[in-house]
Amino acid sequence: MILGRGAVSILALVGRVFKLHAALAAKLRVLPSLNLGLLGRLTLNQIRFTGVQAVPLIAASATLIGGVSIMQTVTLLTGVADDLIGAILVGIIVREIGPLIAAAILIGRSGTAMATEIGSMRLSGEMDALKAYRIDPVDFVILPRVVGMVTAMFCLVICFDVLGVLGGFGMVLLLKDISVPQLLGRVGSALTNADLAVTVLKAVVFGQAVSVLSCHYGMSVRHSPTELPQAVTRAVVACMISVLALDSAITVAFYLL
Repeated sequence: MILGRGAVSILALVGRVFKLHAALAAKLRVLPSLNLGLLGRLTLNQIRFTGVQAVPLIAASATLIGGVSIMQTVTLLTGVADDLIGAILVGIIVREIGPLIAAAILIGRSGTAMATEIGSMRLSGEMDALKAYRIDPVDFVILPRVVGMVTAMFCLVICFDVLGVLGGFGMVLLLKDISVPQLLGRVGSALTNADLAVTVLKAVVFGQAVSVLSCHYGMSVRHSPTELPQAVTRAVVACMISVLALDSAITVAFYLL
């Protein structure tokens, strides 16, 4: 019975999220008829909060993770690591760790803030006021946040990948007698168009999943302020599970296809 109720809840969640995706897709088709100036300003505000303000955290995390990854590899694979440095930086930083860490930071900083903000708007009656003026909340509340977060996620993943590789470079130069041109050559030979495509795909898919789920759980707040922290907690859990599931699916497809 418990498993049955759990399955029904998951299917209901999937249905509601799919419905929200459909509503967003419908708005994109009629985008020219909306107030593009206001929509652009709202989107830029979301990009500034989600992307620009997260750059220092992303930069520090990427540099440290890149350096530590190479240090561990050199320690564990003494004698073989030199030939694998390029493949390790591409495989660990660019293809896997970069998108995942960026998504985790996105969830912790922006996903929680988005769910809290939209939930507070529901409780204060702002959503009802918009509807009273015949303004669809999807137009100017959800759409700019989703577009802004997807754009910011893409930029943060690129930033993480570049700085993670540079952090790995720095550690290699400290530990190994190897030149910068050699390092660049090994990374360049290991990096393929498929790696870049996977990174871009993960950035877009993760950004969309986090933003839509955060908006959905914010909109689920109805009557009581006690619903707000519960909705934020559910949003974080759902976002983490979704990102891990999507990452696994994309990675498996990458290696099988």
